[in-house]
Amino acid sequence: MLKSSTITGKKFFVSFSLKKIDLFKILFLLFTFSFLFGTILIFVNHTETLNQLNFLMQKFLKNRVEQSIFITFFSSFFSSTISIIVLFFLGFFPLGQPVGFFMPIFHGLGLGLSTAYLYSFRGLKGIIFSILIIAPSEIIHTLILILAAKFSIKFSNNNFKNLFPEKFKQRNKEVVKLYVKRFSYLICLELIAALTDSITTFLFARFLK
Repeated sequence: MLKSSTITGKKFFVSFSLKKIDLFKILFLLFTFSFLFGTILIFVNHTETLNQLNFLMQKFLKNRVEQSIFITFFSSFFSSTISIIVLFFLGFFPLGQPVGFFMPIFHGLGLGLSTAYLYSFRGLKGIIFSILIIAPSEIIHTLILILAAKFSIKFSNNNFKNLFPEKFKQRNKEVVKLYVKRFSYLICLELIAALTDSITTFLFARFLK
């Protein structure tokens, strides 16, 4: 006769696993919803906030048009890599998972606000600017960011489970090595995103003044 086993709250919580959850799809949906929410905010926000956003965007567009291709490359790589490095270090903290989920949301919200501003206040030029200059590099960066968040959350979850050595083994060097290798690849891909950004800006920004 089979014995019924009871699972305590602690064991149930610790036994939680991300293996059966498609984190990439969840993070992509979080990014998509936050992007849409950011675009909606442009049309419902008050005048003072829109004026502040207009000032920031005008400065951003001016810098994009005037700076050299090398400055664009380095500034783009630096700004996009910061979030990847933050996610990398968050993975080593057992409770870093919530921030990992937040990063795609934050990025989607900012991107939604920026593109909606361009659509609303720059008209046809704003649409062309978004398609030719922002979209190519942002597609690459967003995919990298979601992958980085996925790896960070899973590694953080693994570290959380390692707080209970009676149930789970301590992480070994191979797991850490694989984690570092994955993020090294992602940073290399960020070079491609930055290169794409600098090339599209160099080719098209001058015509969108």
